[in-house]
Amino acid sequence: MLPKGHETIAPLDPLAERLRRAGLKLTPQRLAIFRALRASRSHPTAEELYREVRVRVPMISRNTIYQTLEALKRVGEISEVGIGDVAARYEPNQERHDHAVCLGCRTIIDIAAESTRRPRTPRRLGRRFKVLGHRIEFLGYCTDCLGRGARPRTARPRGPARGASRG
Repeated sequence: MLPKGHETIAPLDPLAERLRRAGLKLTPQRLAIFRALRASRSHPTAEELYREVRVRVPMISRNTIYQTLEALKRVGEISEVGIGDVAARYEPNQERHDHAVCLGCRTIIDIAAESTRRPRTPRRLGRRFKVLGHRIEFLGYCTDCLGRGARPRTARPRGPARGASRG
């Protein structure tokens, strides 16, 4: 039996193969982080993943969590989901889908995309902008928050995306 936190990596594990092709090794720590993310029913933050993985891998550091999340994003295994003014959340679901975001508890729910067609790029962007993708988010309140008396309000614009300039 292997010590707690040391999981076996099947030699033909598809994740291991994809990481190898990207020049990365699938370490026990990376595997534990990816498995925790894949098993999550939410879109966890790095801190939530740290607390979850630390139960199985007590010596893991926050730095390892953040570095692994960045590496998994770089190779396209996970996506970062931002919901405005709160910590980034992560998900392994790379299939085309949309999100419903509760403005009360900040829960994010995956929704199968109604259409896989990409929306038309607005003409006013012309050649000044290279579109790499798009996201659709439905903003509102989950039934739990409504049951606790959340008062629906109009969603406020979240401001420019990180790294965007106002000029």
